Parts: sequence; C-alpha cells; structure tokens
Amino acid sequence: MIVEAREFTGNAIEIAQKQAAIEVRARLNRGEKRLPVPQTSAEALIIGELREEIAKLQRALARAQTSLRFVADREQHHRDTERKMELLELDLADARARVLSQAEMLKAPIDEDGEATTDYRRSVPEIVAEVLRQYPGVTWEDIKGVRRTHNLIAPRHACMMAVYEERKDLSLPRIGKIFHRDHTTILSSVQKTEAQRGEA
Repeated sequence: MIVEAREFTGNAIEIAQKQAAIEVRARLNRGEKRLPVPQTSAEALIIGELREEIAKLQRALARAQTSLRFVADREQHHRDTERKMELLELDLADARARVLSQAEMLKAPIDEDGEATTDYRRSVPEIVAEVLRQYPGVTWEDIKGVRRTHNLIAPRHACMMAVYEERKDLSLPRIGKIFHRDHTTILSSVQKTEAQRGEA
C-alpha cells in the first residue's frame, strides 16, 4: 500500500509539472508575462536587504570609477608635463650650442691683414652627400626615413658619425632633429661606430 501511494504521489507530481510547463509555454506563445510568484514577508525582507546591499555596492563602484578617472587624468597630466620638460631641455641644449658656436666665431683669430678668419663649416647635406658617395643607391631621404632595413644601417650610422665629428657646433638633440631621430639614437650610433673603429 505504501509503495502504491508513493508511486501515485510521484505520478501526480510529474503530471502537475507537465501541466505547469504546458501553461508556461502557452502564456509565452500568447505573449503574456509570467505571473509574479507570491512572496512571504521573510522573503520580501531578505530581497529588500539584498537590494539595499546592491545599491550600496553600486554607489561604491561609482565612487571607485570616479577616483580611477581622477588618477588617470593626473597621470596623463604628469606625462604631458614630462614631455614638455623634455622638449624644453632639447630647446635649451640647442640654444646653448648656438650661443657657444657664436662665441667661438666672435673669438676667431685675426689674420695678418687684421681681419677675422672665418671658420667655414660645411652644411649637413654636403657632409651627408659626401658620405653617401660610398653607398650608391642610398639617398638622403632614405637616411632620414623610418625604414630600418639592413642596407640602410651602415650608411645611416656613417652619416650621423660624419656630421657629429665635423659639426661640433651642433648638439646631439640638434643632430637628432636633422636626422628625424632622438638624440639618444645619435649617441648610440656614435658609440657603435667608435667601438667598430677600435676593433679594426
């Protein structure tokens, strides 16, 4: 008897579940919304507390996002300031080099006729043109360009070194601007060329 009752109960539950599923499908097909599940007062209290907790977390998240935006803005401001300082340092180095060059010209020795001798300096394009005679097919535009192919490395280093050695009046930052490079690239090129000469 007990077994039969359990089987009956199990069948009844299964039938009820099937009927509920059929009703839900029918409502969805008709476009009806599901009826709200009735809540006990304890469930309503728990749901209310959860909603308050979610609201608190959302407010905390909004505050954190505001703080992150503020920090990101400050970091960008610092980066911009550092970049401006670097540019000012480069300009100062160029100005210092120009002043030293003019001072050297003012101190130029006087020849036998009482006139100041002029210290003729070749222009950078003239120096580069002379170096590039050793590298047929390579142009000044190739040297200044962004390509880093193997056939351009040696002529580019040679041009930088020639300008560095002949034009002592130009600072590394100024030479870098001429070659469309950073002054550290010019320094590295000079050091590599000097090291290669030392090994030879």
